[in-house]
Amino acid sequence: MAMEPGWYPDPFSSGGYVRWWDGERWGASTSVPTTAPTSGPPGAPVPLPPPAPASAPGSPAPGYAAPAEQLGATVPLAAWVSRAMAWLLDSFVQGLIALPFTAWLVWPAMQRLVDSMAAGATTTLSEAITAFQKDLVPASTAILLVSVVVSFVYTVPQNRRWGRTLGKRALGIRIRPKVEDVQLSWGQVLMRWLVFEGLSALSGLLLLIDCLWPLWDKPWQQALHDKAASTIVVASR
Repeated sequence: MAMEPGWYPDPFSSGGYVRWWDGERWGASTSVPTTAPTSGPPGAPVPLPPPAPASAPGSPAPGYAAPAEQLGATVPLAAWVSRAMAWLLDSFVQGLIALPFTAWLVWPAMQRLVDSMAAGATTTLSEAITAFQKDLVPASTAILLVSVVVSFVYTVPQNRRWGRTLGKRALGIRIRPKVEDVQLSWGQVLMRWLVFEGLSALSGLLLLIDCLWPLWDKPWQQALHDKAASTIVVASR
């Protein structure tokens, strides 16, 4: 059931503020009720008095508290499938960016493997493969560092400037603060990236749990890295 226009407890904060709901979306400003709301039976709607005159746009009118699930439903949250497809697309783009650096790092080991297997070489196939694996140890560390740098350069500036990467742009979704629909701060962007990359580095299982978390998180459908940064992902079209 749609909420009627009026003043409601601000769903984006817990400081006792109220925000104007015009029947379709939340207003940009908040205010404080002139008197404390009256109490009622547990779970019953609590009427809110009109706020002070200098408040958000809209005609002051009494409002009623709504369940958290209903408040979350008023925000156009992104579908989980869209988020997953955007992540896959971003991963593909990052892989393409990192590919030349990866090839450059692996090439010396590949060259030594080919030389050791050339006609007339005294090295056996088993010895050549063992030497190749040893050569890849320092290269794999450098490749990991390259992937982290590419992820940072690709993800953080785009999310800070537009709230979305190329993948999210293609899927019509974006990131925004949970509290208010404004530009993400550097702190939020960095925290979101650090938690995601940290979980990825620790365990593939933790990464999977993080990616699946929005499926059962209510009402905001946040992943663990969203919760750390206090962000949500919404539809942008």
